[in-house]
Amino acid sequence: MYAKICDLEMLSSYITDVVVGDVLVVQALVANPLDWHHFYEKISTIKKGDRTDFTIVTKEGERLVGSGDVKDLEKWNNNGKFGFKIKITIKKQKSLSDRRLRLQRPNWQKSTQQTDLMAVSVK
Repeated sequence: MYAKICDLEMLSSYITDVVVGDVLVVQALVANPLDWHHFYEKISTIKKGDRTDFTIVTKEGERLVGSGDVKDLEKWNNNGKFGFKIKITIKKQKSLSDRRLRLQRPNWQKSTQQTDLMAVSVK
């Protein structure tokens, strides 16, 4: 898994949850305080309502690219472990696997279907 939101890049070792729907939710947990310092600097620049681009790669290799507005940002500290959750209202999104499927579809199938429809309507 991989997520890039604004200038913040997260690898699978940090990501605990990703939910995609009308709202993209990315939750991360950081156990190392030195890593948290790096993340905290980046998170501090993100404000509610900011427009942001994002890239998400799932465990299965599905890639989702899009943009949206930051809806909510939470940060917490729990017994030496640090975490954050970013919620983004999706405005535009593109799944590259869907695009690949559309590009791989042969054009001759479309013309055959159109011919069949014409033959049916003439009869």
